Amino acid sequence: MRVGVLAILLVLSAPVEAGWRFAEWGMSREELIAASDGEVEPHFPQNRESWGEYPAAKGEVNEMRHRFEVWYFIDPYDGLYAIRLVPQDFYWCIDVREQSMQRWGYSDLIYEDQNPTWRKPATNNRISIIGFKGCSVKLEPLDPQAVKRQ
Repeated sequence: MRVGVLAILLVLSAPVEAGWRFAEWGMSREELIAASDGEVEPHFPQNRESWGEYPAAKGEVNEMRHRFEVWYFIDPYDGLYAIRLVPQDFYWCIDVREQSMQRWGYSDLIYEDQNPTWRKPATNNRISIIGFKGCSVKLEPLDPQAVKRQ
């Protein structure tokens, strides 16, 4: 009985504004790099020319049976606002879609512009498969207004 109550308390105390893995929406590039424990490195300089175009930081991860480059898009004023998982090596888009469906489930799945999309209010995540540089996974805050900078 106590173990069950402890598990519920841990779930309830989990951060609700989680981005992905160690990333939290609104983190600065320095905070993200520090939280990554060496998995993420600076990429493009943060200036008006690179906002939304180029990731401010990058890393790599093996996820859903694929190797991905992880692109972190960071606004110097509002912090981390988007993450892209860009498949590397040889892959089929249908495999990335299927693995994503298994990872995030079917109950929250909807289609927006013919792209599978998940809305996860508990973690403030919107996850979608997009045709950017092939077939990538896009994560962004479901409610950007809920992201608070400290």
